[in-house]
Amino acid sequence: MFVLRAKYLLINPRTVIKNGAVIIKNNKINFAGNFNEIDKSQQQSITDLGNAAIVPGLINAHTHLELTHLDGRIDFTGSFADWISKIIQAKKAWTVQDSTLSVRAGIKKCIEAGTTTIADVTRNGFSLSELQKCTLRKFVFCEVINFDPSQAEETVIDFKSRIKGTNEDHLLEVGIFPHSPYTVSKELYTQCGKISDDLKILFSTHICETDEEIEFLMKGTGNLADLLRNLNMLKGWIAPGLKPIAYLNNLGLLKDNLLLVHCNYVSQEEFMMVEKSKGHVVFCPKSHRYFHHKNYPFQEFVTHNINMALGTDSLASNDSLSILDEMKYLYDEENALEPEDIFSMGTVGGATALGLEERIGKLEPGFDADITVIQLPEDVNGNFFENFFSPEAQCIFSVVSGSVCFDKYGLYNPL
Repeated sequence: MFVLRAKYLLINPRTVIKNGAVIIKNNKINFAGNFNEIDKSQQQSITDLGNAAIVPGLINAHTHLELTHLDGRIDFTGSFADWISKIIQAKKAWTVQDSTLSVRAGIKKCIEAGTTTIADVTRNGFSLSELQKCTLRKFVFCEVINFDPSQAEETVIDFKSRIKGTNEDHLLEVGIFPHSPYTVSKELYTQCGKISDDLKILFSTHICETDEEIEFLMKGTGNLADLLRNLNMLKGWIAPGLKPIAYLNNLGLLKDNLLLVHCNYVSQEEFMMVEKSKGHVVFCPKSHRYFHHKNYPFQEFVTHNINMALGTDSLASNDSLSILDEMKYLYDEENALEPEDIFSMGTVGGATALGLEERIGKLEPGFDADITVIQLPEDVNGNFFENFFSPEAQCIFSVVSGSVCFDKYGLYNPL
């Protein structure tokens, strides 16, 4: 058992307590409230974190750690298909060691940013092996790509062999990630949905990310069609004439275990489809900015009661792997969003999307002790969230399932 104390405690996005403290016992939250409410006999092992906020652990619901070493190396010049080509070209010369070191660098950045739960997409399995060694709570989504319908069954067999022998535990779950509607055949998408149901694993996919994707599905034309044709991937393919989410719905894939990543361009009809399915949306704010997308339809998601989580995407389209940085960006740029709602997306929303809303995302007795501590600037205006989302605010400490994961200044004071 040990106690964490700080100037502020956020039990949940709308409950801020001054002079806050949590008691961690048997890897769970045993108490969360005002420090003065703790019996003196329980104050033997106190780590006082000072001018800081103890908050639920930050959740990164979508990233690609294997692309970490592409930081600052890929320029976006207006064509998403061209950007994909640059990614493919940049990785051609990478060795196994290059990919492994890229993942390790990404894990380190996430831990230092206060991430306690990460949902990573692995193309070649490198992040699966590396994440198994680290103290984060992790969901590893194995990416599936194949646009040839005749190879759907073979690709599924390959996926099963990739996850065979994975030792899932209380900190590791495996999911399936068909990459996108322009890299995965409808036959393979359908097979992925079946695997998700059969194995009871989460299902996630990139969807409604760009105008180019919509043009590809609606008309079979545009930059993505040209790219796939150059890669000899079309082979008689005929556009379904549907928008992306409607396409997934037509395949019977919209369910409550589905994480829809990006959703930058969603029609009214598609909002209703997602609402009915109780699926989840993962928004990547700074990646959205990188690609110069239009205004994000936050209000529509709220109107349709769609759960939203936050992701960073990769450093090929971002300058940070920090969910705190994503929240800061939203706080500065999206005046229509309440700070409590922004904070919820990075905690409760992520927990709900990953099916862990009864275990993480809040600091309530009985919840797993996943905690992030954010050091705050000197309070000059009394506005908690203005300080929390200020440029100076930074992670100094984190706990995952009751074990200290990050301690920037060596503050932890065990018995």
